Amino acid sequence: MKKPPLPNDLEAALRQAAARKAGGYDPRTGLVDADGRPVFINRLILEDSPYLLQHAHNPVNWYAWGEEAFATAEAEDKPVFLSIGYSTCHWCHVMELESFDNVEVAGLLNSGFISIKLDREQYPDLDEVYMTGVQLMTGHGGWPMSNFLLPDGRAFYGGTYYPPPVFMQLLRNITTAWEARREELQDGANRISAAVEKILGGGQAQGQAQEPKDNLEAGLALLKREDRTHGGLAGAPKFPQEPLLLGLLALAARDRSLPAYRFVERALNGMAVGGIYDQVAGGFHRYSVDARWLVPHFEKMLYNQSQLGLVYLEAWALSGNLFFRRICEQTLDYVLRDMQAPEGGFFSATDADSEEEDACGDAHKESREGLFFLWSKAELRETLDDAEYALLEYLYHFSEEGNFEGANILNLRHPLAVTPDTDLASLDAALHKLYQRREGRKH
Repeated sequence: MKKPPLPNDLEAALRQAAARKAGGYDPRTGLVDADGRPVFINRLILEDSPYLLQHAHNPVNWYAWGEEAFATAEAEDKPVFLSIGYSTCHWCHVMELESFDNVEVAGLLNSGFISIKLDREQYPDLDEVYMTGVQLMTGHGGWPMSNFLLPDGRAFYGGTYYPPPVFMQLLRNITTAWEARREELQDGANRISAAVEKILGGGQAQGQAQEPKDNLEAGLALLKREDRTHGGLAGAPKFPQEPLLLGLLALAARDRSLPAYRFVERALNGMAVGGIYDQVAGGFHRYSVDARWLVPHFEKMLYNQSQLGLVYLEAWALSGNLFFRRICEQTLDYVLRDMQAPEGGFFSATDADSEEEDACGDAHKESREGLFFLWSKAELRETLDDAEYALLEYLYHFSEEGNFEGANILNLRHPLAVTPDTDLASLDAALHKLYQRREGRKH
């Protein structure tokens, strides 16, 4: 395996940094020597970001964001490949395994590009700039975010996840264009940077408020895009769209708009009964991959809990719907219980993936998305007593064959009819048993 082009003194310094970090991070690479030690190392070993350290032993000659990378790109007359992600991102892990820990892909990156890894949780401002550019270029966004830049940092092409064959061909195409059609790439960068600046700089004059009538018309126009069966905007994947929900709640409260409130009501009911909501512990996954809110992308983000907690709180305050209050309280209880760090503060996210365990309880290196949250019918039967099992079987969808890869994502058949006199103690006791059982799994 050919090593990336690191001067001997730099590699020695990086190996010393890795030795000092021993035990403080888990090297992630399949490229190891006979003694199990990582073959490759790069400048990311000098960083503290958990996400950057996940890539510190890739064969890619990564730089962290900074002047050194762009100065090197300028000196060597190379484009910059900027990869943006975060530590709990499932598809970031996939692209890491498939491409960034792949010697052949790394060879293309090392020969034709200066490669930068950026943690969006460290630099949300930069993430916003480049994400806006990707959305303009492709019509959608997401992570991992893959940008190709001029040495001055302006993007001329971008996208998200690429499978290895597509990514390798893209690298070859951009290398060819860099040599033969440089002016086209520079023109593209000019157009994209101008459009991003217009959007993020604010097309509306600062301090110029929109008329309430304009807000009402804009909000109600979105109602035409509603999925009236499951709630939320039509299509998949389906995101909660918290700012939209808060805006419609404001319209409902200020203008007594029943259509705006009904949109919110259907969305909140759809999410609360679906698999996007953690029926066992509370809290929301980031989005669902289907239109029914059933199958989530299993990571949980702190910002979703904050924003959706506020949405359900305001919806309860406006409507008096105690089911919405219950979801709000369970969500905030989840944050206080499970997302607080022992040192203080809160974790920003939990991972979608868990490592599988063998019969002896030993974790395998292979991880599986959603494994922590899934249930077999037999495990539910084993955990609950007869009355609890009968209650959950009545309230939730679960079966022998399951609803996701042979297992069950718990979801309510319909919203709970909660009144001041409703006794939910038996349900909460059963769910607590499931929570305790699940806590024994590998997070």
